[in-house]
Amino acid sequence: MTPRRIVVSTPLRLTGILIAVFLALLLISFAASYLVIRNSFDAELRDQIEQRTSLYSTMPAADFLTQLSQDIAAADPETIILDYTPTNGPRLSNVENMPPVQTLTVVAEGAISGKGVEDSYLAENFAIAGGRLTIALSRAQLVDTGEIFLTVLAICLLPTLAISAAVGLYFAKDANARITAISDMLQRFGLGDLSARVALNPAEHDDLSEIGLAVNHMAAAQEAAMAALKQATTDIAHDLKTPIQRVALTLDRLQNRTNLSPDQAAFVASALDETDRIAKTFDALLRIAQIEGGTLRERFQPVDLSALAADFVDVFEASAEESGHTLRLVAEAGAMVSGDRDLLGQVIANLIENGLRHVPAGGDIAVMVEKTRAGIALRVADNGPGIPAQECSNVLRRLYRLESSRTTAGNGLGLSMVAAISDLHGAELILSDNAPGLGVSLLFPKTT
Repeated sequence: MTPRRIVVSTPLRLTGILIAVFLALLLISFAASYLVIRNSFDAELRDQIEQRTSLYSTMPAADFLTQLSQDIAAADPETIILDYTPTNGPRLSNVENMPPVQTLTVVAEGAISGKGVEDSYLAENFAIAGGRLTIALSRAQLVDTGEIFLTVLAICLLPTLAISAAVGLYFAKDANARITAISDMLQRFGLGDLSARVALNPAEHDDLSEIGLAVNHMAAAQEAAMAALKQATTDIAHDLKTPIQRVALTLDRLQNRTNLSPDQAAFVASALDETDRIAKTFDALLRIAQIEGGTLRERFQPVDLSALAADFVDVFEASAEESGHTLRLVAEAGAMVSGDRDLLGQVIANLIENGLRHVPAGGDIAVMVEKTRAGIALRVADNGPGIPAQECSNVLRRLYRLESSRTTAGNGLGLSMVAAISDLHGAELILSDNAPGLGVSLLFPKTT
């Protein structure tokens, strides 16, 4: 499973969405809480300013100036700023410079110059005793509260995001692995492996388990239907083989023991050819059924695949020359496999015949046997028209023929026979594009 597949997977995207929603709600909650605290704190400062202003307003002018001078002398600019500008006379203040304020205003940090001035202030300006008095109370406590909020947010948020991301990634990988298993099973099933199933964990009972179970039921039903179809095909072939042979025998007697006109003789000969083709088709169907039954494994013995391929290339060499094809062998000596010699010869013969039948005159057919790390590889390749990639699994079905092959001889069982023999020997059958042409490979496991 690649990291990219995990990143683009639906479970991880859903995890990311949930984390983003959680983060947004957390930030909104913290912001709302801070706004409530800020408004409450500013309201308290405003009440303090109004109380002090009311106190000063009740005093005579002379008393007010005396009291204000005492308060300015005792006031700490870090807590409260008193700034009075009379109509006539010197300015009274405990800071060097105070910006003009009209209504209740938050004076930003840095706008006031003076010793000990920090953070922002909530300030309001009043007309009193023929002058203008500005009272500003420090908002340092609110600033500290905001910093505490940010610290708490970071302490809560970062570990939460890290843990959530780790847990989400774990579950996303698990879910993605299970989805990939279902996807791979469906791909194998679509390529013809009707025994493919999704591995299920009995301890899991979620939606993916239900999907996997449903897919397995579907695959089992499809496999049973195909098995029934194969059995019906085998039964029909078995039941009709004898009547067809009797018809062929009757036609043979008619041809050899009676005087027929040329037209009649031609008709009987054509009928004999057709019955012979039908009989061969039924023989092939019964042969495939016998191979799929697995009983022929009892006949397995060591087989030199290189020597066997050489024998069949020699047998077909004359036919290839006659049809204008080049048939060649490329084989490593001593390529031993465990199997049935007759069946393996049938594979080589079928693949060579397919090449001679479908490759135009002048084409090349190569039979190759080589040793690999995994075992022994048998490959028959040509430079003919090939098979479309989407048809590769179909041509392994019984009686299936491409539209382009319906006008040529054959019954659509050659590659079906190859597939059945390949499965019997535990070999991997691969149909590939030879660019141009078709390459058919059988990869036999190593013999012990």
